[in-house]
Amino acid sequence: PWDYERLLLEAYPAVHQVKCIPHASETSWFAPGSVLLVVVPDLRNRNAVDPLQPKVDLDTLTRMAETVRRHCGQQVAVGVRNPRYQPVRLDFKVRFRAGLSFNYYRQQLHDALLQSLSPWAFEAGRQLAFGGRLYRSVLLDFVEELPYVDFVTDFRFGLAGPGATLVADVAELTADRPDAILVSAAAHTITEVADS
Repeated sequence: PWDYERLLLEAYPAVHQVKCIPHASETSWFAPGSVLLVVVPDLRNRNAVDPLQPKVDLDTLTRMAETVRRHCGQQVAVGVRNPRYQPVRLDFKVRFRAGLSFNYYRQQLHDALLQSLSPWAFEAGRQLAFGGRLYRSVLLDFVEELPYVDFVTDFRFGLAGPGATLVADVAELTADRPDAILVSAAAHTITEVADS
């Protein structure tokens, strides 16, 4: 795996990270004689269509597969693809400290969540982590510890589904495939606690 990864990293400087999954194909995680390479573009490219889910274009993926095929045995089936991103969404109510504008601090809180869940999109030196595990309790603690947050209620957390809706509230999330990366959804639902 190391050889495949270094071959592509040296040949394609616009690629930031490569993960080789041996004995895997596009359709199966158990495919002897196959190699699946998952590539992430250079994260310093701030012009990406979606910085939370960076992707390599199809032409580059095709050229990368051809490069690997020229350097491996004829019997090896090679696949090169982008990661499968699994967006994580939060839905909760919050009360900010007295005297603070809800709209301003809601945006501050939203930005803090994006940076916490996808730090590599904001810090050039950070690596994307394939796989991973997130806990609702850790994220709730992160929000409650922010200096402008008074308290949080109705905290829900899970994968974002179609239309960026919350699929199901869970206590913990784990990437379900070796080519998956847990990332922040583009939007989280943050509403104000109603006065009683």
